[in-house]
Amino acid sequence: MCGRFNVISAPLTQFVMEILGGDSPVPDLPTAYNIAPTEQVQVVYTEADRRVLAAMRWWLVPHWAPEPSSKYSMFNAKSETLATSRAFRDAFKSRRCIVPVSGYYEWRTEAGVKVPYYVEADADNGLALAGLWDRWEKAERVIYSCTIVTAEAPQSMQALHRRMPVHLNRAEMTQWLDTETAAESLAALLAPTLRVPLKITPVSTYVNNARHKDSRCVEPMGLSERIALH
Repeated sequence: MCGRFNVISAPLTQFVMEILGGDSPVPDLPTAYNIAPTEQVQVVYTEADRRVLAAMRWWLVPHWAPEPSSKYSMFNAKSETLATSRAFRDAFKSRRCIVPVSGYYEWRTEAGVKVPYYVEADADNGLALAGLWDRWEKAERVIYSCTIVTAEAPQSMQALHRRMPVHLNRAEMTQWLDTETAAESLAALLAPTLRVPLKITPVSTYVNNARHKDSRCVEPMGLSERIALH
């Protein structure tokens, strides 16, 4: 799953500029070390055949929902049911996006204690996570929102958690954002495969509290482990 992530302005700004391409203006990406569901996040999606960056609520509100609700967990979407879930199937068909992050946190139970780990790209300035977005409107209220797609973790990541957010490399970003991409190609993007080398570091339990937003959230508490592509 993916329940917390962070944005470190430099060097993620450079990573996002590369994703946007063209003559896009320098994005405003304030550093935030501990982003939690329902907070505003930056999302890349296509509009009029160009990539744009916009702020959205990290907790999907389907366009057909009577009202925004927290009854169901909508900050993650399981890859296995995207095409059939009422909550996600419309967005999966035509409103796919990328959530650029510096890294994300995952917790592993060790000796009865949940230990936080920070997962980041080992050889790049950020991670591009596959997402979906939607637009909800009622009366004069409009909410743009998103969710992060998760899949079964590959064997090399199973020791940390059985699921993980879907990472996309640069070629796959184009496929994911293209509404004309065939279903078979989308299925391949959602396969439990590691697509970018990762670095995993145990960090302070300070990050457990979503109200903590400073750099102590990524304070290393042990040696990093590198997960290479196979």
